Amino acid sequence: MISNKAKHKVACITGATSGIGAAFARQFAARGYDLLLTGRRQRKIEGLAQELRTMHKINVSIKILDFVDEKALENFAAQVRNVQNLHVLVNNAGFGAEGSFHQQHLENHLAMIRVHNDATIRLCHAALPGMLERHEGTIINVSSVRSFVPSPVSAMYAATKAFVTMFTESLHLEYADSGIRVQALCPGLTRTDFHEKMGFDTGKFYQDKGVLKAMTAEKVVAISLRDLDKGKVVCLPGLSNKLLYRIARLLPAGVLCVFSRISSKRIESLKR
Repeated sequence: MISNKAKHKVACITGATSGIGAAFARQFAARGYDLLLTGRRQRKIEGLAQELRTMHKINVSIKILDFVDEKALENFAAQVRNVQNLHVLVNNAGFGAEGSFHQQHLENHLAMIRVHNDATIRLCHAALPGMLERHEGTIINVSSVRSFVPSPVSAMYAATKAFVTMFTESLHLEYADSGIRVQALCPGLTRTDFHEKMGFDTGKFYQDKGVLKAMTAEKVVAISLRDLDKGKVVCLPGLSNKLLYRIARLLPAGVLCVFSRISSKRIESLKR
């Protein structure tokens, strides 16, 4: 476990087993941060931790937990609060679900709120006092480009991510003069195991379609950190995501709804 009096700066990254979370872990390890990582797949996250310890000579602590478990989340938040040299928090833990709202189990909807929203709230609340005391800190909350558009058959995902985006923008306004950098990272299609776990045919899902190109997790994270240094609060990596954001802002509500329905049907057709 990371010492409460760690000498090096510490970055806490949730959902670090693979994809965007693992890419953040590699980036901060390369910058000399000690790491506190969470994930659910023990073998994968242990492999990542050992890789980073060997390559960068840093301390890496891991916690195997599921934020759906309220007690586990509460205990981890208390642990985060006590890490005195915590300079970076990346709230990346999350999952997706596609299908008609009424056909999905209510427990799955509530679990998504717990993981995307409750965990983000608790961990930000735990991390901020220490950051404010040092007048320095960074919080990156991983949202989604879907947070800007209605998403039929993915209503809970869009809604919980919309909360993350608005919550993050509000935190930025509240703490901008306190030395705290806050960013909502809103990626679109990214080459991770996220969609495979949802049952999609990723061979078709990730096929390039003109400007709509899937990005690598490494590229998404590189853009996030670049935009963070530029002071951008909402990071939209990739041209296609910026276009979707502009469309969502400019189209009349009725036209946007038609666009969303067509897009959702296209996505559903790519399931195995």
